[in-house]
Amino acid sequence: MADALHFAYSPGRLGRRDGSPGLILQELTQFALASVIARKGQAAQVVDAAQRTYGVAAPSTPTIAASNDLTFVWSGPNHWLALGPQSAEAIEVRLEAVFGTQASVFDQSGSRVLLELRGPRVRDVLAKGVSIDLHPRSFRTGDVAVTTASHLAVHLWMVADEPVYRLLVVRTWFDSLWSWLAASAAEYGCEVMAPTPYTL
Repeated sequence: MADALHFAYSPGRLGRRDGSPGLILQELTQFALASVIARKGQAAQVVDAAQRTYGVAAPSTPTIAASNDLTFVWSGPNHWLALGPQSAEAIEVRLEAVFGTQASVFDQSGSRVLLELRGPRVRDVLAKGVSIDLHPRSFRTGDVAVTTASHLAVHLWMVADEPVYRLLVVRTWFDSLWSWLAASAAEYGCEVMAPTPYTL
């Protein structure tokens, strides 16, 4: 599949061009993504199955849980997104083998765009349209928010104290999100990096 941003931008500098960029933006590609929804009364079994197989429990609070193979991103009560690098075996097949009848699993790999955002003004950029408090006392490394960015539904989580965020959005909404990000970052300068394959 072509990079989602191919028609939206080319790598390079946007907005303010003097000094270091306030935002560094990069698309992460070649990832596998599935929605995992525990069936009625089976949430505890799903958590245990994830723990046995991947060494991490699927989180019960808005956080991520990362193993060497997959990251589980909380998406709501008894609902997770499982995210990992692409492999020869479809993620849906792998997860169905783990959870069996305990959960419904749906492959979402082609339906989302995943971005990584960093830089000294990344919080300022996100604050222009994200409807949560990103102050480090309120939103820490490993925290997840199912929220909106410029009125578009997104998953946002923090992966490093630098800070570094990852943002997941429905592919068909990406053009609107990109327009907002470019405008919001213009005053600080934005360095758009070439897309790179996803890694844990």
